[in-house]
Amino acid sequence: MTEFRLAASDIDGTLVNDQGALSPRTLATLQALLDRGTPVVLVTGLNPWPARRYVETIGHGVRAIALNGTFLLEEGRRRPGRFTPVEVVRTAVSIMVDQGMAPLVFGADMVTRYLPVPQGLNAVESLIAERSYQPFQEVAKVEELFETPPAQCAACGEDEQARHLFAVLQAAIGERAYLVRQPGFRRSWVEVNHPGARKDLALLALAERLGVSREHIVYFGDSNNDLPVFDVIPHAVAVANACTEIKARAWRVGPANHEDGVARVLETLFELSP
Repeated sequence: MTEFRLAASDIDGTLVNDQGALSPRTLATLQALLDRGTPVVLVTGLNPWPARRYVETIGHGVRAIALNGTFLLEEGRRRPGRFTPVEVVRTAVSIMVDQGMAPLVFGADMVTRYLPVPQGLNAVESLIAERSYQPFQEVAKVEELFETPPAQCAACGEDEQARHLFAVLQAAIGERAYLVRQPGFRRSWVEVNHPGARKDLALLALAERLGVSREHIVYFGDSNNDLPVFDVIPHAVAVANACTEIKARAWRVGPANHEDGVARVLETLFELSP
């Protein structure tokens, strides 16, 4: 029987319920693991602002890999990794504007700057309303998106818009970036990251530093940006609400996110009381 020494999980659609909240059972399970000295890592496409809120809620020394591996939140510090090349972001911004979607550029100063493209403004305004804790800045010119080095460029909107944008970006940028299309309940995302800013690379690098081999990691996920992790972690668990591709690669399929799926599997693997 495998001895698991590190537990890692995606957040949205996996660890939290459909309202974006950690249930009492999930919170207690994660804290119990941390209290016994087992590292717990949140691995998310979310930027450091929402990721940090979950870190603060869990406490007990939990770590978070944010923005698909661009940042590591550890011991109260934010450690930056690889930022998307400026020339790639410029190309992506131009394409997003042509497609009628408002580009959002997350900068090294932790501010999200956006160009108010009229057709895509409703999606951005809805996002801003939900994240009152996060700084956004509307700009008038493309050049103002680059006031600080860009960490990531993204756009959000209807799923069909995101599908089309993703295809156009793939054709134009290719392997110069790690592109992610994330379908979502409220909105779908297309994210343009540094080629090396991926969940799998960031998680394996952290695990190596902690002295944990991939065979001793259990990982939970549900969506497209979890696919690279499922390809390299032998014990990857899909929640029941995960996409088909994730389930096809999974070591196991656990209960859904709204059924405390992560907590229930962890309780079994680590012999914890519910």
